Amino acid sequence: MTSRETIGPQPAQSDFEEKLKSLESLPLFMKSLPSEDPSDVALQALQSLVYDGTPDEIAQNFKEQGNDYFKGKRYREAMGFYTQGLDVKPTDTAVQEALYCNRAACNLELKNYGSVLRDCSKALLINANSSKAFYRSATALLALDRLEEALDCCNRCLLFDPRNQGVESLRSRAEKANNEKTQKTREKEERLWREQEEKRLLQVAFKERNLYAINNTQGSSDNPYFPHFDPDDSTRSTLTIPVFFLYPQYATSDVIAHFVEQTTFSAHISQMFPPQASAPIWDEKKEYTASNLVVYAMTRRKRLLKVGKKMTLRDVCRAAGAKEGEPVDGLEVKDGYLTFAVLPKGDEEQKWILSGHEIQLDGPAERRGAAKYRKKCSDSLDASTLIMSANHKILRTANAPQTSPDETETSVAQALVDLENNVPELKAELRALQISAAREVDVRGGKKAIVVFVPVTQLKAFHKIQQRLTRELEKKFSDRHVVFVAQRRMLSKPTRNSRVKQKRPRSRTLTSVHEKILEDLVFPTEIIGKRTRVGIDGSKLLKVYVILDSKDATSLEYKLDSFSSVYRRLTGKDVVFEFPPANQE
Repeated sequence: MTSRETIGPQPAQSDFEEKLKSLESLPLFMKSLPSEDPSDVALQALQSLVYDGTPDEIAQNFKEQGNDYFKGKRYREAMGFYTQGLDVKPTDTAVQEALYCNRAACNLELKNYGSVLRDCSKALLINANSSKAFYRSATALLALDRLEEALDCCNRCLLFDPRNQGVESLRSRAEKANNEKTQKTREKEERLWREQEEKRLLQVAFKERNLYAINNTQGSSDNPYFPHFDPDDSTRSTLTIPVFFLYPQYATSDVIAHFVEQTTFSAHISQMFPPQASAPIWDEKKEYTASNLVVYAMTRRKRLLKVGKKMTLRDVCRAAGAKEGEPVDGLEVKDGYLTFAVLPKGDEEQKWILSGHEIQLDGPAERRGAAKYRKKCSDSLDASTLIMSANHKILRTANAPQTSPDETETSVAQALVDLENNVPELKAELRALQISAAREVDVRGGKKAIVVFVPVTQLKAFHKIQQRLTRELEKKFSDRHVVFVAQRRMLSKPTRNSRVKQKRPRSRTLTSVHEKILEDLVFPTEIIGKRTRVGIDGSKLLKVYVILDSKDATSLEYKLDSFSSVYRRLTGKDVVFEFPPANQE
């Protein structure tokens, strides 16, 4: 039996991809021109067709190709076709105008605003009533913030094309931007005028009060305070001046950031050294009390003045002035601060005076040896004095870093000094308190938190004012949360070879310290429950769920991420803080 021939579609003799590839060698199907000089006659013929015809026809052809590429958002290729169209030098002015305007549109999309203005200028030379040229010029000028010129382009276009909505919309945007710019310029000029007027009035006030400003010769000062008029005085006749109280006996100082000139010295002294409060940490002899202190000031001519406690700052300025017939004199305001020396009465005062600091009420101080005082006290008024004042708030405990205070620690210490001087409710409590360290911790969401470590012995004292203190510090460090943790010390587990025979206290174990850190973080709320997740295989996960008392939800909810990040940084453990449901309270 003879076999019949197979009927139906036969398998292709060659692969489809190979056939498709072979088509790309044909000029009509080429995706790109050959890299070498093409020898294909058909290809050369097709290329010559591009330049077949009159210059106007060739330019029109290039314009249409450019339009196709522009619609496909291929602006650089479109700009190339428009340029080729201009290169053939068409004689039709309409074609020339269209090519320049279209090339300007490409440059506008590519943000080549200078090229936009050049092409639009050439288009306007051809046709002075070209709406597209005016529109694109105005758009480029608006982008370059040349608002007056953009408005001028819009106005010129609307003279002959008043119903052009695109130009009207652009003109509205330019007017709005120009008004905002004008408003900002006016506000800047007014602010500069007010600053100059404030500076002039301060100079007049300084002259009236025998004050002489001494600027830092090494550049601008970083001091955060400066003399200004009392904002509560509408007559602008009362000055507020930052003041340094130097304590030469202990080489330390305090800053009174806002000393109103009508305030007496006794008002500040009694607040800084109240009789019922504990002595400052640096006062070794416990001599610094309000009733046992004397204040001295040095004038420009190095006269040493004894300041009565009932005298106001204005009275001292008046007393510092020169007497009739003597050279001008007064107090020096160095880097924005006045300086006064504060000493205890008695032996220390006499010792200080006899060492070269005589009290002089009239006559040049050079004869009295006050130059020595100038060297020790007046020259101390610089940035280092500010740091010295803050550094006495840092007490390095045994387990705290022994390095010199870094920027974060100095900032926190200075903030505590400022609060001590300016917040009467915190003054008495803060005077005896110190920190042992401070560090910044990254919090989820790109934020930061400041961990303030305090000595364990002072933790209860911090707890008394912690809520108010935290609020005040977070105002000063507005972009960061503040938490307080005691600087506790952990001891390793004793072994047989340990030299120390004393049993390790429970409070020094790793578990106890981590629990105490948890309590410190959430203070003043109470932890009413904990639970630890354990894996199926019996391994414990380092994740603890701490349930906070819901009565503190409002005040603590915004800080929960900070608590978690700080605890992870200090212990290496993850913790999740949450509040109990309302029905479980």
